[in-house]
Amino acid sequence: MLLGLVIAVVLVVTVGLPYLLARLVTRAGTRPMDRELTSSPADYGLEFEEVSLSSTDGVSLSGWFLGGASSDVAIACGHGLFRSRREVLDRAAFFRQQGYDTLVVDFRRHGDSEGDKVSLGFHERQDLLGAAEFLRSQKPGRKVVLYGVSMGAAASLLAAAESTEIAAVIADSSFSSLEHTVVHHLDLLFGLPRFPIGSSLLFFLGMQADFDPEEFDLARVIGAIGDRPILIVAGEDDRRMPAELQRQLWAASTNEQSRFHSFPGASHGAAYRTDPDGYEALVTEFLSAAGLAPKAQVGAP
Repeated sequence: MLLGLVIAVVLVVTVGLPYLLARLVTRAGTRPMDRELTSSPADYGLEFEEVSLSSTDGVSLSGWFLGGASSDVAIACGHGLFRSRREVLDRAAFFRQQGYDTLVVDFRRHGDSEGDKVSLGFHERQDLLGAAEFLRSQKPGRKVVLYGVSMGAAASLLAAAESTEIAAVIADSSFSSLEHTVVHHLDLLFGLPRFPIGSSLLFFLGMQADFDPEEFDLARVIGAIGDRPILIVAGEDDRRMPAELQRQLWAASTNEQSRFHSFPGASHGAAYRTDPDGYEALVTEFLSAAGLAPKAQVGAP
């Protein structure tokens, strides 16, 4: 009986808990506090459209299109896990004010979008590829830049690796690989080692969200992006996605215009809130150096 009890406890800890945690993550969506937010582009004095679009694998998505700019460059924005399009609304408004048509979307199973599973950025890349198709349909031949925070950053890098029509990526607070993220967070939050719980959690995340965790290595993904410019943004106080790991992502890029910048005092995903002026100057300089500056300043002052 004692042996049976020990075996049962081991199975619960090493199999049952990781399975339930993976199910919780992959079936979750926008957190309740974010669902209570009511901000919109109108708060920034901008005209916009509520739009419906489709991911490249057929998931119905909701978003805001901030159109009317004259530039042949447009930007699609993606938010973080358990958030919504409102997380990156301030940056989307800035892009539009600088003269870029801008699309900000709710990822699958987040906000007002459909979808039955969350994949931490892997399948969400198809949401951003759908967003890029939407932007090109508004003005054929235009260049598209992807911007994302956390999960949105990972999805942006994955999407650019898949489509050569993405001109550049701005990735804020990305992780380096799913394996590192799982192992790091188990240690950071619970003081647990990789084996056996981390290994089980990786397996169940991939199984429930239908992807191979080994394919979720963003340093390798950046190699597939090739000679297109990437801006990696980090927070020096980010314990979840440490800046040094994101520096390694930047180092994997082969484009001389690619940049890495970390913001002092910024925690995970908080660089813009910590230093909005510095952040905006960094992004503007990067896009200009990459040959992606807008043709004209159009939009709200």
